[in-house]
Amino acid sequence: MAQIRNLHFSRLARISGLGVFGVLVGCAHVLPPCNAKTSPPAIELSGTWVLERWSLAPNSKGEVRPRPLPTATDTQTIAIQFDARTNSVSGFSGCNRFTAQITEDQRGISIEKIASTRTACSADRMELESAFLYQLNDYQRLVRDDDRLLLIGRDQNVLRFVQSGKLR
Repeated sequence: MAQIRNLHFSRLARISGLGVFGVLVGCAHVLPPCNAKTSPPAIELSGTWVLERWSLAPNSKGEVRPRPLPTATDTQTIAIQFDARTNSVSGFSGCNRFTAQITEDQRGISIEKIASTRTACSADRMELESAFLYQLNDYQRLVRDDDRLLLIGRDQNVLRFVQSGKLR
C-alpha cells in the first residue's frame, strides 16, 4: 500500500510540476521580461507608442487570446504620445483623438482626466475605442522593456505598444 501511495504522489508531483511549467511557458509572452522597468518615469516614455498587440485576460482554460485589432491599412492605428514636459498624454483611441493629464509619484504614473473628441464610427470601432479608453483609465501598471511598453490592466488585459519608428 505504501508503494502505491508513493507512486501516486510521485506521479502527482510530476504532473503538477509539468502543469506549472506549462502555465509559465504559455504565459511567458505576456509577462514582463526580467530586465523590464516597472513604473518608469514619464521622461522615459516620451514619444509615440503604437498599439501592436492586445492580449485578453486568460479564459477558463488559462489560454491568453489576442484581441483582433484593425490593420494599419484599415485606418489609423491606436497610439499614445507621452509628453513629460507638459505632463500630458494624447493620441488616437481607435475612432477619436484623446488627451489626458499625467501625475507622477513614488508609485509611478497615473493617467487622469481623459477627454476625447466625439466623431461617430462603426459599432465595432466604437466598442474597441471604449474598451481602450477603459484600459487607459483603469490600468494596474506600466512596464517598459526597451522599445516595448506594456499597459497591464486590472482585468489582466495586456496592451503591448511599440515605440514609433521602431515598428517591426
